[in-house]
Amino acid sequence: MRGFFVFLAAFASVVLSDPAVRGDEPARPSGSPKVAVAVDEALFRERVAPILESRCVRCHCSKAAKGGLTLDTAEGLARGGKGGPAVAPGKPGESLLLEMVAGESPEMPKSGKPLSRLEVASLRSWVEAGAHWPSGVSLRDRAKSAADWWAIKPLDRPKPPSVRDTSWSRTPIDRFVLARLEEKGLRPNPEADRRTLIRRLTFDFHGLPPTWDETQAFVADSRPDAYERLVERLLASPRYGERWGRFWLDIAHYGDTHGYDKDKRRDHAWPYRDYVIASFNDDLAYSRFVLEQVAGDVLWPNARRGQVATGFLAAGPWDFVGHAELREGTVDKLKARLIDRDDMLANTIATFNSLTVHCARCHDHKFDPIPQRDYYRLQAVFAGVDRGDRPCSPAVASNSATSATLPPWERAEVVYTVVSHAPRPIQLLYRGDVEQPREPSTPGALSCVPGIDADFVASADQVEGERRAALARWLASPRNALTWRSIANRVWQGHFGRGIVDTPSDFGRNGSAPTHPELLDWLAVELLENGQSLKSLHRVIVASAAYRQTSAADANRAAIDADNRLLWRMNRPRLDAEEIRDAVLAASGDLDDRMGGPGFDLFRFKDDHSPIYDFGDATVLDRPESRRRSVYRFNVRSVPNPFLECLDAADPNVSVPVRTSTITALQALAMLNDRFVLRASRSLAGKIESQFVDPSRRVDEACRRILGRAATPDEIRTLSAHTIKHGLADCCRILFNTSEFMFVD
Repeated sequence: MRGFFVFLAAFASVVLSDPAVRGDEPARPSGSPKVAVAVDEALFRERVAPILESRCVRCHCSKAAKGGLTLDTAEGLARGGKGGPAVAPGKPGESLLLEMVAGESPEMPKSGKPLSRLEVASLRSWVEAGAHWPSGVSLRDRAKSAADWWAIKPLDRPKPPSVRDTSWSRTPIDRFVLARLEEKGLRPNPEADRRTLIRRLTFDFHGLPPTWDETQAFVADSRPDAYERLVERLLASPRYGERWGRFWLDIAHYGDTHGYDKDKRRDHAWPYRDYVIASFNDDLAYSRFVLEQVAGDVLWPNARRGQVATGFLAAGPWDFVGHAELREGTVDKLKARLIDRDDMLANTIATFNSLTVHCARCHDHKFDPIPQRDYYRLQAVFAGVDRGDRPCSPAVASNSATSATLPPWERAEVVYTVVSHAPRPIQLLYRGDVEQPREPSTPGALSCVPGIDADFVASADQVEGERRAALARWLASPRNALTWRSIANRVWQGHFGRGIVDTPSDFGRNGSAPTHPELLDWLAVELLENGQSLKSLHRVIVASAAYRQTSAADANRAAIDADNRLLWRMNRPRLDAEEIRDAVLAASGDLDDRMGGPGFDLFRFKDDHSPIYDFGDATVLDRPESRRRSVYRFNVRSVPNPFLECLDAADPNVSVPVRTSTITALQALAMLNDRFVLRASRSLAGKIESQFVDPSRRVDEACRRILGRAATPDEIRTLSAHTIKHGLADCCRILFNTSEFMFVD
């Protein structure tokens, strides 16, 4: 432990000796040789290597040693070039490297901007400390690395590959899938039966089970386009927006409270939730969806939806104490604002571009070509916004007849969103420390994305909104391949349970590589060239033979592809938490399908210094509004709903691009004994008992309503005996707890 503190002391001496802090050249830290070496390695890895990789190695590497100089290895540095040694360890004044990059008109680098004052100072510190190069470390050309990165390459529609089995494919999607299967000697599963397909489609599009009548009608429909008619009916329903809106709200980490220690209510956040649902139902062009959520209030200042849509930026947690109670000018206040802007920019880039840009807050990204400079350019984009309640311009005159017909979010007078003020100055922070500011940052985006200008200098001196508008246009550009690959992957994930890239918010090198990269590009171009319609993309995906497969397992094929990454069968997902709750309500006949408006409470609320959200009050289940769909519930950050949390509901404190799906004993206990399930079971039993007297007929009806099929003779015999002994409500509890109810084949 003592050695650790010696290291910290020595390391601090380097930091405090930084020329940008002291104004002079630093001295090599004193102390034991081991401590000095550790400090030198940290200096090289964190401050010197990123400079050499991004500014020098492209021309001075083993493959392109201009001037005979290579700077990608320690040997090359020691050897020097035609002009002599590159550095004189311990003597910055005699080092050719520093001479070439310093001064008002530096000779190097030949292309691009000169090194910044801080970058030159870092190199000088390194040379002064002995120019230590850690053993075994070689550098790479970051610019070339970015060019080879699959996620940012320009989009081009790939040609579907040739396959041996030409009879299986229904769409071009299938040829991409089948080609990979044939490479491994695998074959796909056969098509699922109609009852399975309607249940799969209805949960995919609505998050609800089909009714008995809907299932029977589809099974009996002999028309050749029966499947396509079913898809169109499901897409046309407002239930579609509720299901896919919930998926989007997970990513946006939407909540109805602030979070942190004083988790106060956010009673005007719900219009954003309703805007998302309406946008999916209206099949809003995806670029418009992006533009509105980042800068709709600027781009369409007279449109109510543009103001409501920017609730996306304010959707995440907000530190009430840090923003409302701390006084101006304190370090803690600066930290609170830094964290708040970090949440906005990190969620924006992760949602629309699937990148972990926040990893560059303290240093250049360790794995992806995202320099720290780019992170603070994005900070500057959001330098003029805070979160809060904001009056919303009326869509129509408040006394007009038209106003009454508008959905609730169109009539809201106040919305929780960003709060059009003058941008605060943003500086690059050494190690992300607000007490160590460096050079000023102007607004911009990611320099690694080719084909789009990431420099927003034109907007730097203008009003706040123009900065966000510039970022919104950059994100929504057809040339931003990240945007279109990201959303195509998310839509695929919604149907197959896993994306082509199974880290949907991380397309970087720490994320997964795509299993079918050409298919992902084909889907992205398909979306772009078909009006940016998400519904059109849904249609082409669910039309494929790959989507229509059974989920049956096979030991031989599993031995080759155990995780089904190549899609030789359909994945069999467990219903997510909201689907389970909504399906229970639908089966019991109690589901209230009213749309929109303020969220309903599933708790007893007490307003206090720190609000109290009591989920233990059983009387809330008797409120009529408690039977609405789960997407409309008031979503508390600090105290999750126990029933939904047990079933792996998303945590609104963080972005959740992929739901956790577990199978636990607690879930079985909840499905048997939770007050919500008990109430729904009694309600369903009462409805059935009022229609039928015979126990076997009652059991059959319960199976039809809960499982969507008639009971088998064995089930009727076993469950009838159970019903006679324990009651029909108890039988319903058992059916709600079956795998057949909880999973989708």
